Amino acid sequence: MPQWVKKGLIAILYAFLATVALNIFWLPGKIYASGITGTAQLLSQILSDYLHVEFSLPLLVLFFNIPLLAVAAKVIDREFTLLTIFAVVLTSVMMKIVPVVTLTSDPVICAVFGGALHGVSVGLTLNSDFSTGGLDILGILVKKATGRSIGSFFIFYNVTLQIFAGLIYGFPFAFYSAVSFFISGRMVDYVNDKQKRVQLMVVTEKAPMLTGVLQSYFQRGITVINNVEGGFDHQERKLLLLVISKRELKAVEKVIADFDQQAFVSVATGVSANRNFFEW
Repeated sequence: MPQWVKKGLIAILYAFLATVALNIFWLPGKIYASGITGTAQLLSQILSDYLHVEFSLPLLVLFFNIPLLAVAAKVIDREFTLLTIFAVVLTSVMMKIVPVVTLTSDPVICAVFGGALHGVSVGLTLNSDFSTGGLDILGILVKKATGRSIGSFFIFYNVTLQIFAGLIYGFPFAFYSAVSFFISGRMVDYVNDKQKRVQLMVVTEKAPMLTGVLQSYFQRGITVINNVEGGFDHQERKLLLLVISKRELKAVEKVIADFDQQAFVSVATGVSANRNFFEW
């Protein structure tokens, strides 16, 4: 499947899941949405209650996203921005045409399921080299500047949003919203494999060739350890040590298998490093 088709389908899936989270769980449960949508939701309610001015929520979301998309085009990537624009517009359309349906108004159920659906949808887009706009763009910029995870930034922003909402409209549902955002943020980090690192140790007799191929394909630094000895045959080989994102693991393993079927590959998860190797 061509990459642009795959990413387009993921954008459609995101728009559907995000709309279900909002119209089926968050709005019926009186829970504020996360990020820019939640900010637009709070502003829309304030304008309606205090100034008696009605604004369409989907239009407000688009309005807030315009300057952020302009920044993304300059700082992040043009293709990233074009796909994000598609996702943002599609989501606004779905928010408009999909009706609000009250399956349950229980705030706990709405917080848990709304947060989980939204987090999965955002993680899918980030894992596919584009975003849902708004807070995702801010999160990427913060990650580039500080190295902190995007999910952690989501939690900080949304908890701050709920403090303002609680001060204006009361804290009970603001607390439920904060729980929903925590779940959403954790799901983003779980689904987004770009932020997960794995360490590979490759024992091979074809180290020079494999090193060149892997560096050419994946632009990753590789440490070569000479003169390692097999415990059974006592033959000397070389050990390649590299750290990659979890999303790249299958592709790297396939390249290794294509060029050296006798190579031994060990994978360790949960590793950390002192620098960010992936740039948006």
